[in-house]
Amino acid sequence: MQPVETTPTGWSAMRPVLTLGLTQIVGFGTLFYAFGVIVTPMSADLGLSVPFAYAALSAALLVGSLAAPAAGRMVDRFGARVMMASGSLVTAAVFAALSQVQGAWGLVAVLAVAEIVAALVLYDAAFAALAQIFGQTRARRAITQMTLMGGFASTVFWPLTLALVEGWGWRVTYGAFALFHLVLCLPLHLSLPRKARGEAPHDPTPPRFAPLPPSLRPRAMVLVAIAFAVSWTVMSAFSAQWVPALGAMGLTEAAAVAAGALMGPAQVGARVIEMLFAHNRHPMVTALIAMSCLTGSLVVLALGPAGFATAAVFAVLFGIGQGLGTVIRGTVPLALFGTQGFAARLGRLASLRQLVGALSPFAMAGSLALFGPGVTLMLAGILALVALAAFWSVPWRVRG
Repeated sequence: MQPVETTPTGWSAMRPVLTLGLTQIVGFGTLFYAFGVIVTPMSADLGLSVPFAYAALSAALLVGSLAAPAAGRMVDRFGARVMMASGSLVTAAVFAALSQVQGAWGLVAVLAVAEIVAALVLYDAAFAALAQIFGQTRARRAITQMTLMGGFASTVFWPLTLALVEGWGWRVTYGAFALFHLVLCLPLHLSLPRKARGEAPHDPTPPRFAPLPPSLRPRAMVLVAIAFAVSWTVMSAFSAQWVPALGAMGLTEAAAVAAGALMGPAQVGARVIEMLFAHNRHPMVTALIAMSCLTGSLVVLALGPAGFATAAVFAVLFGIGQGLGTVIRGTVPLALFGTQGFAARLGRLASLRQLVGALSPFAMAGSLALFGPGVTLMLAGILALVALAAFWSVPWRVRG
């Protein structure tokens, strides 16, 4: 094994952040956001119903959740640069295959492969790459900067996908996505610094927050896993059922969409504040703020008067919680457990989170239909409180 390189500085430090920020825009834009634009024309062309296509995506997400731990172990073993580049190659092949799908079972199979390989090209792999490049001390700021860029994926790819589909059809659109990953993401991932088998670089500066002592790590891991999974249940459910949920609370569709437009700026603003002012604060404080905002948003929606003002406050608080929630997916495990086995740990956390994320939109739709908005909001609020309590119970104040 070759000696591990020192932490990059100057432009060489900013380049990996920009590189991964760009590949995350493409990755999330093509693997996540584009499906909602493509699903209707694709379903009509294949003779499928739109609900069936979404069910196929949910099944694929479940398969992907099972593969996430293995993907994390591979990133630790071989390094993020190698695995993310390999992931770009496979993702390009997946989109090429999607452009040629002819029926229901072909769609199910290819979507399943897409969600398996997503673990090698999306946030968790990118978090591990930054930890391997910068080490524990400096990776936190880099993670926040990278997620700030990644937050523009929907802004870029919703209109781009719509233009491609309207101009050339959904098959050509998927073919273009294959080229994006092959011509753009593959070279960018290969341009990342070489590291020795996923190890972090030598950094003479001790971490500001020492990892937990080994005796406390199993308990902390369980609590963090519960907090991430439960909070993601709420976030995923509302992201998918935003308009129906607010409609059940008495808002018109136009008002629900207008309120939802405030969520994106709130997410970006929260990440900017985190990046500028939070470097002296333990990431667990950010986690508690995120869960408090998530819980507060549901309290406002449940108890406030029905109307746009209530929905707007809900959207802003929800956006802050979701925006910070993405950041802490990388920063909290890094601060609590350190860089050793970081990607594998992220994979285990992602597995449970993705599992509930695949099921929660259907659970929320069923709850709205069976029990109504009042009970549904109460259940969501209880879940948010559980996430807040789980994070509060993590023994992060102990110094290792």
